[in-house]
Amino acid sequence: MIQSHLYTRLEETPVFDEPADGGRKLTMLAQGNWVGVIKRLGEWIRVLSVRGEGWVKAEHVEARPPFQLHVQWSEGENISYVSSSTGV
Repeated sequence: MIQSHLYTRLEETPVFDEPADGGRKLTMLAQGNWVGVIKRLGEWIRVLSVRGEGWVKAEHVEARPPFQLHVQWSEGENISYVSSSTGV
């Protein structure tokens, strides 16, 4: 079961087969990719991503607040109002 949602911080975040620096790299995730947290073990997090399951270092992922985008638009018209906010 996914406990929480995080995003990768590095341009290339390695995903390992075990929670150790010497583990085998299973894949690399680009910056900003979503990962679902399955388990935490010290400085390591077991994650589920679009490329499968594996372990990432906790320092290589981050939480992000929800993003909301508000647009007012009518068919055949240009967008007349756009604002963004976080939280809620």
